[in-house]
Amino acid sequence: MLLRPILLPTFQLTIGPVALIVAFGASASLAKQYRLPERLCGLTGCLAFLLFIGFRETAVSNVYLGGMGIFTALISSTYSIEIIRFFYKKGWCIRLPDEVPLMTRNGFQLLIPLLVVMLSISVMNAILLQTTGRIVPELISEAVRPLVLASDTLMAVLISLFICNLLWFIGIHGALIITGIMNPFWMTYLFENQQALAAGSPTLPHIYLQGFWDFYLLIGGIGSTLPLVLMAMRSRSRQLKSVAKIGLLPSLFNINEPILFGFPVIMNPVFLLPFLFVPLINACIAWYLTQLGILDRAVAMLPWSMPSPLGAAWSANGSWKNLCMSLFAMFNAWMLYRPFFKVYERQLAETER
Repeated sequence: MLLRPILLPTFQLTIGPVALIVAFGASASLAKQYRLPERLCGLTGCLAFLLFIGFRETAVSNVYLGGMGIFTALISSTYSIEIIRFFYKKGWCIRLPDEVPLMTRNGFQLLIPLLVVMLSISVMNAILLQTTGRIVPELISEAVRPLVLASDTLMAVLISLFICNLLWFIGIHGALIITGIMNPFWMTYLFENQQALAAGSPTLPHIYLQGFWDFYLLIGGIGSTLPLVLMAMRSRSRQLKSVAKIGLLPSLFNINEPILFGFPVIMNPVFLLPFLFVPLINACIAWYLTQLGILDRAVAMLPWSMPSPLGAAWSANGSWKNLCMSLFAMFNAWMLYRPFFKVYERQLAETER
């Protein structure tokens, strides 16, 4: 508690305006795809977001600078950049000769679409405020709240994990698809957990965060394949042993493409069942232990490449119980993968004779 007055302002000034950071990043990224000036478009996205949330008293608007405003930030960023793109495409911009410096030209070119963005959002919010008594972020929060609540359930974990692993098994990068969908929810959950922790709440509201996904369900990478690597290090098959030597170090950091394509695991019917169901079983165990209060809930976002036991602990404020759960999930994956590994090892050993 002695450190609270020192550390709390840092938390409030970094995680507090996270939606504003998302607005800039999303706008700049979309502008880059459209070959528009990134930084100026990023600032336009920030302005659009602030206009959307700025029609209430400061205390209310500040709520939407954090996790509650992430969906509004994404929508406002998309809206503003699409307007800019439309105006650029139609040529409805102020164009200066090439002799004028690039930054100046870009700034003048952006003036008309920027004015349209500002006026349209102002009119939109004024109309909504008059007709519904609410501003855009309040309506968005109300609309997505059922989806946010439904996404923090065991069923959501199992469905997203099953789809991700199934896509990977047929050679499609399922993690990019699923995490792309889940990231806005995870950011919202993370902010709400951090707010609850900062307020001294004994129970944090959310379980299914990125830390849960990365450090219980992806031990050694998609499919929790680190035990496969460890088994293959002492395999009778030369192929498995050579692949394991290459894949061991990356697998410690949850990068398992050498294993998926080198064993191979992908499109290999021997590994279909464990690849799909080992993470699902670990997910059920971790979920119920967290729900019962035995495991701690995540309050930090760490890189997915963090070794799983360390990541599980550090993402939950240094919880040794979460570290033990990650180690248990690894042991459980070992036990469940082993019969299938022995079958595949025997097949390869016979062909290598």
